[in-house]
Amino acid sequence: MSETLSQDEVSALLRGLADGDVPAEGAAAEPGVTRDYDLLGEDRIVGRRFQALDLVRERLVRRLKASLASVLGAPPEVEAKPVELLKFATFRNRLETPANLHLFTMAPLRGQALAVVSSTLAYGLVDKVFGGIGRAPTSGARRECSAIEMQTVQRVVALALADFSDALAPIHPIACAFARSETNPISVALCAPTDQILVLPFHCDLGSGPAPLALAIPFAMLEPIRAKLGEPEAAERGPDATWLAALRTAIEATDVTMSVELGAADLTAREILRLKVGDLVAIETRADDPLAMAVEGVRLLTGVPGVSRGNNAVRVVATAV
Repeated sequence: MSETLSQDEVSALLRGLADGDVPAEGAAAEPGVTRDYDLLGEDRIVGRRFQALDLVRERLVRRLKASLASVLGAPPEVEAKPVELLKFATFRNRLETPANLHLFTMAPLRGQALAVVSSTLAYGLVDKVFGGIGRAPTSGARRECSAIEMQTVQRVVALALADFSDALAPIHPIACAFARSETNPISVALCAPTDQILVLPFHCDLGSGPAPLALAIPFAMLEPIRAKLGEPEAAERGPDATWLAALRTAIEATDVTMSVELGAADLTAREILRLKVGDLVAIETRADDPLAMAVEGVRLLTGVPGVSRGNNAVRVVATAV
């Protein structure tokens, strides 16, 4: 049976849509009827822009050229590609195997990020450092880097991380530090598979064609500096007044326990065991001595004892420092 509709079938379908006999996909739901929507169904988050990252990437490209030139003997061509925001599972599925993955930290930000060096770039870097022309092998199965090759690549990655710290410093000071290297993408768990990850891709040309290099940072790791990276107008507006007012109202309506320490006495265990109903325990506090007033166990005020409207009371005389 042919899956292609004939002209008569198309005409009949259009008439059915116009008359309402055939429901249109995506038509508005009836009032009171809900429709399922997967907030994590898209690989990308629409509407989030990171304008400040454009400046960071420009600075990083210039620094990478200078740093790689000091190692390779000649400046390579480095080009920044468009920023991507993907699910971590989608990003990890794109990685080649065996891979050349290098985890690093970005203090004071919490968590770990990832530097991904393509096998073509890794082989080219090693060949260039040891006097070659930066050519990667074109035949044979892809293999893992040897210990010497991995150390060479790690040296270049360390330079790139230092350059990334310098490029991001005008926006927010960080200190990138190499953590470890991995060759199997399954061994890398920066965040949950459905969490978003920010990818900064670059192309490096050592003389034999462009090869990919990327920095992958969990979006949750960048939350503390999100306003600085992509929403400069948010920083100019300052804190959300509505949110602050709601938070203040919630805090003011919270029940807390206030306690006052009337005095203290040092007793031995023998003396405590001898106490009986009607015994008095002497304390050194006098009637007019200031008393420590605590809120939820934290000393905040100082007061003096007294009586108010027939009730025992404590009058606040100072705030605790």
